[in-house]
Amino acid sequence: MQELLPGADLIVKALIGFVVGALIGLERQKKLEASRTAGVRSFGLHSLLGTMTAYMSELISNPVILVYGIVISTILVATQVYYKLFRTMGKGLTTPLVFSISFILGVLVGFDVPIPGQFFGTLSVFAMAVSFLVFLILGFKEELAHAVEVITRDEMISAVELGVIILFAWPLIPQTIQIGTIEFPALQIYFLIVILLTIKFANYLLVKKYKDRGIYFFGIFGGLASSEAAVSSLADFYVKEERRGAGKIAASINLANIAMTLRNGVLLLLIDRTLWLFRLYIGVMAILIVLSMVRMIQESRATEQPGKVLYDIKLVSPFELGPALRFGVIFSAVYLLQLLFTQTFNGTGLVIAAVIGGLVSAGAVVASSATVFMLNPTLYPEAAMAIIIATIISVLNKMIYVYLGDRQTKLVKIVARDSIIIASFILLYLTLFILGFV
Repeated sequence: MQELLPGADLIVKALIGFVVGALIGLERQKKLEASRTAGVRSFGLHSLLGTMTAYMSELISNPVILVYGIVISTILVATQVYYKLFRTMGKGLTTPLVFSISFILGVLVGFDVPIPGQFFGTLSVFAMAVSFLVFLILGFKEELAHAVEVITRDEMISAVELGVIILFAWPLIPQTIQIGTIEFPALQIYFLIVILLTIKFANYLLVKKYKDRGIYFFGIFGGLASSEAAVSSLADFYVKEERRGAGKIAASINLANIAMTLRNGVLLLLIDRTLWLFRLYIGVMAILIVLSMVRMIQESRATEQPGKVLYDIKLVSPFELGPALRFGVIFSAVYLLQLLFTQTFNGTGLVIAAVIGGLVSAGAVVASSATVFMLNPTLYPEAAMAIIIATIISVLNKMIYVYLGDRQTKLVKIVARDSIIIASFILLYLTLFILGFV
């Protein structure tokens, strides 16, 4: 008798088969309340039909059942198209199209083979992901339409270039490249470049949308990508805007430092599976965030002018491959330099490389130091020191980048004061670590 009862995996398969279509139908029912031809029940049952016919045809090895389901689905979709075009005189075919997609999603669920120890496998996950994606696309129709209307040719080309790099270059990048006795992490560097490019593009869109407030968004998102590049751009922008709003620029630089620290913390989480370095770095993050926020609030209050717009921001181009490639080169050079110094001078090499690498990219030092630590956990003290030193130098180097962009002293003085205060507290934290109090 128990053999006749369905197992838990079959119940889950039936539920998923209904849900992947019902989620799409939920949006259609809400959007087309007045003249809907299909809603939650119709979409859900349509996808469940696909699940049932696919599962049964696989179970009894008879494709006729699946063909039967396809014929029924084709009739239903054709009826919807006819009703849409000739009875309601509608222009769009979105509903019939997503109605047909719901059947395909159900078929995927029906053919799915659960992963051992789980209720569903790859095909079910894919069907659920596509269902959710379709739901989002339909639900944000107005926002997408508005974005398409205001997008420029350069922005469209930039988005395509980013997509090409992500989709077509990925399969061509090897996991590692052997250079002598060193395994060079090629795929890891590729992912870092893709992340930087994505942040850069998202940052451009935010700055374009929020105008004057975009200066802060630029600091945050620019710092996530490269705080040094962000500060250089801010200094150039400050000069072009006739040196207005030094306080806002300084506040944005502080936000870039905060974002840089948060990004480095995320890098440690991704690379350091022991969390030793991340736990230590929490102290550095706390010091930098608290002091930077205090200074940012002080500067904002001192320079705030309600109702006055200082900037008509157009800081960056939508797509800049150069900075991301430079970061990749820097990371590669620092990583190889650290391995070389480590092999030659043992742990001292990490610290030497941190001093050099921190001038151009603390993120590269953090990522490469954490990678070296994972390869050799006995280098924990040296890797930790390298990461903290790189952060100190990365905070101080903002003075250099601001000075190179603007030789006048007003902005340089503000940035130098902030940088020295923050770096001093982090240096104190480093001293406590060396003495064994942290």
